[in-house]
Amino acid sequence: MAMTSLKPTVEAAPRQPSLRGLEHLAWLMDRAVRIPGTKVSVGLDALFGLLPVGGDVLTGLVQVGIVLVALYRYRVPKAVAARMATNVFVDVVVGAVPLLGDLFDVAFKANTRNVQLLREVQQQRQIEEAASSSRPSRGFLVGIAALLLVTLGLVLIGFITVLGWVLKRPLV
Repeated sequence: MAMTSLKPTVEAAPRQPSLRGLEHLAWLMDRAVRIPGTKVSVGLDALFGLLPVGGDVLTGLVQVGIVLVALYRYRVPKAVAARMATNVFVDVVVGAVPLLGDLFDVAFKANTRNVQLLREVQQQRQIEEAASSSRPSRGFLVGIAALLLVTLGLVLIGFITVLGWVLKRPLV
């Protein structure tokens, strides 16, 4: 009769999802390219923001995606999600202003701010091991997504309106 080794099973604490993918996305959007001779770095957010009409809308969609992933996958508290949504709102609205918005995108770095908020939530959870679930309600997710998408839509409508106005005017 062969003896089998029985190892006691130890239930591991639930692991939090890694932030590696979101951290890389935030780096790509905010800090991927260093401006030679300076300590200033820019990412796709600032570069796409230079494109009229679609640049800010496109980067805004990426930012909305980060907030929704934070809500759904990482289950951030509603207060943190609201701060993240505010960062997106400020970045999209101010970023839509020609020239000033482009400079603002270089300095504000909303994606990096939002990933930092998410990192702080994870660190706090590691310290405290929250007893109750902080999973947001479906209605809250839909509300945040709707608010951010409406903001992006209004910015797009504004760009189209201004572009139409500029094209109808004589350039001389």
